[in-house]
Amino acid sequence: MNTDDPVVPITALKNAAPKLTRSMSDDTLKELIHDATVNTLADGFPQPVDGKWNDITLTAIKYLALHLASMDTSAGQGILDEKVAVLERKYESKIGKDWLHSSVWGLYYYRLWKLFCGGSYRYGVVQH
Repeated sequence: MNTDDPVVPITALKNAAPKLTRSMSDDTLKELIHDATVNTLADGFPQPVDGKWNDITLTAIKYLALHLASMDTSAGQGILDEKVAVLERKYESKIGKDWLHSSVWGLYYYRLWKLFCGGSYRYGVVQH
């Protein structure tokens, strides 16, 4: 896999979550796409066949990259509310939540994984 050419275009991330990605450089987004690609394939999503990527895999990569991007936000750090005038910060409890359930993008990724990678099984086959 060539890390210079992300399998999901950077614009796909920017268009899907403009507020989330607006302050991120293209290099940062490219790195997140690369990391998401490696993890998505390790999670059992289909590998490219003859250089052609499956749409489900590409969507999963996009969702996981956006989930990774959201981890650098206040919501990703569990901050629910923050006041400036009277310094106050409220945190969301992460107890009982796994990492993917901490963002909407992680939930989307998890849903695709359950549907196309066998859910509780480590490896699955996607029907083409």
